[in-house]
Amino acid sequence: MPSRLPRWPERILGPAPGLKEINLLCWGCLFGFVVLPICTVLISHTGAGRPAPDADFVNFYAMGRILNGYPVDRLYDNELQIRVREQIHPLETGWYGPLPQPPFVAILFRPLARMSYSAAHLLWLSITLALSLAGLVVASARLSHDPLRRSLVFCFALAFYPFTIETLINGQLSAIGFFALALALREEEQGRPLVSGLALSVCLYKPTLLVLFLPMLFVTRRFKTLLGFATGAVALICFTTALEGPRVWPAYLDMLLSFGRASAGVRTRSFLPLAKYVDLAAFSSLLPGGRSWPGLTFLSLFTVWAALSLLRLWWKSAGAAKPASTLMWAATVTWTLVLNVYVPIYDSILVVLSIVSRVGLLNEIPDEPLRRGLNVLWPLIFACSWITVDVARATGLQVFTVLLAALGMLQFAAWPRLARLSSSQATGPSQG
Repeated sequence: MPSRLPRWPERILGPAPGLKEINLLCWGCLFGFVVLPICTVLISHTGAGRPAPDADFVNFYAMGRILNGYPVDRLYDNELQIRVREQIHPLETGWYGPLPQPPFVAILFRPLARMSYSAAHLLWLSITLALSLAGLVVASARLSHDPLRRSLVFCFALAFYPFTIETLINGQLSAIGFFALALALREEEQGRPLVSGLALSVCLYKPTLLVLFLPMLFVTRRFKTLLGFATGAVALICFTTALEGPRVWPAYLDMLLSFGRASAGVRTRSFLPLAKYVDLAAFSSLLPGGRSWPGLTFLSLFTVWAALSLLRLWWKSAGAAKPASTLMWAATVTWTLVLNVYVPIYDSILVVLSIVSRVGLLNEIPDEPLRRGLNVLWPLIFACSWITVDVARATGLQVFTVLLAALGMLQFAAWPRLARLSSSQATGPSQG
């Protein structure tokens, strides 16, 4: 981030603001337009006799309550799930769908389910904020030590719609994946692959987040990281089985298969609110003509091209120096949100990790057009996050998917240049 704004009209507006002034403006807007309205809404719903706001948190709270009061094999009983949620928080509009979270998520929420719903919601909001801030601290550590620059990163990340509204207020779980992936990338850079794999295994709370990371670890021959991941996965399975018994797993697998068939919308239209999803499958289902033969053909060709390009990047990244390796991880994060079948908008907070990694590497990318393109794209992603759901509902076009794919393609273009630069820097001294 530059210390002063480029091309500032100094004759008209006076001297360009520095980082202190920019920080004051950005944090003031965050508190005035985001924090205060949110606090007002939360306070208005707090207190005896006041209805709690609609939030996805009721789903996880209900899973904890089911485990607290019913046999474990009824955890994925759809009728029971709906009845318990209606008892906790009756919906004025809409309906409750099935819950695809694994059983260890329900175990996590058992203590919270012993509290009142409002108190548990506020506690989970605090936990989500703490996990997000911890993830930002870890992810931004590779930036400069200038506190003003890191402060701006925090400000924009906290004002990101998928975090502020869809994750924090909605009570979703994405902050867990955000912190886990930030930690996994940091441990990878620090040369601790086993710990990196252990951190990555936390993302099993939503297996679709791993749809590209596990193949990436194989192709780049990060076998120690895979070992760490396998250790974490086995630990989660053994812990859940020891606590709840083996009967929980058949019910979970049956539910997962039926949920996958219904949500994919291959034979029938998906039951999901597609305007709130950013993956390519939802993009094509929502877009007018996206499920026609021309639409599916274009989608298939683009998917094959992107997958092959990512595979090629992985293959060439095996043994690459740290800057190029970091960009490879960032590209994998970006394309995980696009080349997928189930990515709600709240999970797109992971793109913050990709953008922060890009900011940390920006000065090392020698191609000026690429740098300008990346500098233009991240403000667009931030701004469009606040309107993309409404635009998708009105037009059928999920703009956020297009911007994420554009970011991924720019990362493809930047990687060879960064890899060559890293290679020349590594071999330079020995040639002298």
